[in-house]
Amino acid sequence: MDGTSATDRRRILIAGDCILRKGIASIVRGVIPGASIVEASCFSDAAARLRSDQFLAAIFDIDARDPDGPIDFRMLRAEHPRLILAVFSRTGNADVILAHLAAGVNGYILGSASQSESEHAIGMLLERAIYVPPSVLASGSDRRNQDPAPPTLRRKARGVTGRQGAVLRLLMNKCSNKEIARELDLSPHTVKIHVSALLRHFSVQRRMDLALVASSDEHTCCLDPLASLSTPQVDALRADPAAAHAY
Repeated sequence: MDGTSATDRRRILIAGDCILRKGIASIVRGVIPGASIVEASCFSDAAARLRSDQFLAAIFDIDARDPDGPIDFRMLRAEHPRLILAVFSRTGNADVILAHLAAGVNGYILGSASQSESEHAIGMLLERAIYVPPSVLASGSDRRNQDPAPPTLRRKARGVTGRQGAVLRLLMNKCSNKEIARELDLSPHTVKIHVSALLRHFSVQRRMDLALVASSDEHTCCLDPLASLSTPQVDALRADPAAAHAY
């Protein structure tokens, strides 16, 4: 059990433009009849509500102008590790989507999505799955069909962070998310986020494809779990290997 009541598990926070809030609320109620919707007009209001009440999920309209500036999703993820975080946006740029997933967002829903697609996305997210727009995955597939062995593939393995590299090596050994979480002392939720980021990083849709593409990369076998850390962090880990869980 996660310590929340049945009511808490139906409470959804929606932040952003008023019209879009109403539209998202309607979709959420279609997915979860009886859902309790709480609306926030800006990030500071949303953050205050998240600190004062228990919520299953928070959905943000990141296109809305916010007087508080850009939403700090890394901070929200650190403060609320069990919260389902999702964003709505008209921007479908793959790099922007990947950046939000890496920051701790569980799903990125395009504002241009149909109602049925939005319902599907929210349904997946509320089941604690990672959601990426199908159009983004399809565009990655099209690129692979045009160039089955793109020259950028080798650079991709070099761009994997140390923690992602550790997850990838275990995934290539056919470990499940639970096994990876246990081995790296992470939560299964955090492992899901890393796996999702790796799928986008290598432009594949399935874990099996990820293992195949990564194994064909000559740099994958040389992934250094310390590569993404600063020199002081590396020195600290060498002095105390147990500190690796901090990263």
